[in-house]
Amino acid sequence: MANSVRQQIMSAVTAALTAIVAGSTYVSTVAHVSESLPEGPVQDIDLSKVPACFPIDADETRQPALVGDDEDNMEGRLTVLVTCVVYSATNSTRQARNDLMRDVEKALLGDSTLASLIVDIEPSKVTTDKGVIPNFSVWDQEFLVAYRYNRADGG
Repeated sequence: MANSVRQQIMSAVTAALTAIVAGSTYVSTVAHVSESLPEGPVQDIDLSKVPACFPIDADETRQPALVGDDEDNMEGRLTVLVTCVVYSATNSTRQARNDLMRDVEKALLGDSTLASLIVDIEPSKVTTDKGVIPNFSVWDQEFLVAYRYNRADGG
């Protein structure tokens, strides 16, 4: 059986984040992408894996899609949450945080594979750690993703 649309979306999100490499398109280079946040304090993260992005498919609403006469068309509104981590030995993370924040948004909004799976994606929220962890900056970027699927296949 083929992967659900939701699974395909998250695979595309992971691939788009992995493709963030400094150059003509991006300012940052993401060293590590994983759907599993490490256990324990952020200070225990292997610094060779920072900057890091941890995408997860979070809450979702589903309802019949008002498209044509097919009652089996459904629309999902999925929250994709990307937790990001940057580090600075001099405790100056603002520039790296802002650069990666922009790069993550650019990667997800501009990825053609993701775009082919969804109806729409919009950035909805950023929540930061408010600078409470010395030398690190941790934040969540939230994206609302609308997609359609057939009820018989599941989302």
